[in-house]
Amino acid sequence: MNEVQQHIVKTLKRNTIFSVILILSLAYFFYKGIWYLLLGSYVPFILIALILSLLVWSSRKSAKAFRIVIATWSILVLLWSTVRLLLSLTHQFIKPVPEGHVAGQVGVLGTIHSLLFLLGAIYLWKYRKRIFQY
Repeated sequence: MNEVQQHIVKTLKRNTIFSVILILSLAYFFYKGIWYLLLGSYVPFILIALILSLLVWSSRKSAKAFRIVIATWSILVLLWSTVRLLLSLTHQFIKPVPEGHVAGQVGVLGTIHSLLFLLGAIYLWKYRKRIFQY
């Protein structure tokens, strides 16, 4: 582990909430990527593998590069959760979809799920500069 990686690990250890949100969001999408891979769709797995590879690569390069990858990740999660919330609103108030799987994804629990990810993405975005100063 080089000096930059040691600095990043120390910084993540000091900022527990940031670390937990980052790890949980990455773990969730890694789990989903594996799940979709088993179902025959490899695109979600490739995307999360790319993000994880960028995190590892940037941690070797510099704290600034690592911060940029975290910013990119937070924007992607922010977009994902916003789209889910918009679909949920559409489902609830405009035209409900009769399919059970979709209803489960955009129902009350799906909306809470999306809100939690939205708040997590906002937190990652807001505190990335304060935590990873270069």
